[in-house]
Amino acid sequence: MNKEKIILSLIALTLGLVVAGVSFYFYESSKTLTETKTYTATITPSPTQAPIYLTIESPRDEEVVSTKILTISGKTTPSATIIITNDATDQVVTPSSTGNFSTTTTLTGQQNMIRVTAISPTGVETTTTLTVTYSTENF
Repeated sequence: MNKEKIILSLIALTLGLVVAGVSFYFYESSKTLTETKTYTATITPSPTQAPIYLTIESPRDEEVVSTKILTISGKTTPSATIIITNDATDQVVTPSSTGNFSTTTTLTGQQNMIRVTAISPTGVETTTTLTVTYSTENF
């Protein structure tokens, strides 16, 4: 009797799997495909960023000066903003309509690193670093 129950259980299990498989097959084959929507994207290139230039006319790099007040002058793109940084101060300078700029700064010691950065309205920047030495000795 035990043997018959096991055989009957295996037959019922097999028959159940066959019925489930056939039902799943018919379910999947009767599905209708829905129409998919297609989207189009238009990509517009970003505008090219105009180059920015920066020319320092005074002082020259590695120049030796005998006064603590130093005039920094140069030329850049007229719409740029100039930032002049040294050990003592940070200055923001706006160039003229022709791009010329000039300002003074105080030197702090014998050797001074001066960083001049021009930044365009679009965020493009260029930097020039100068080393200016303050000395009262005659050469």
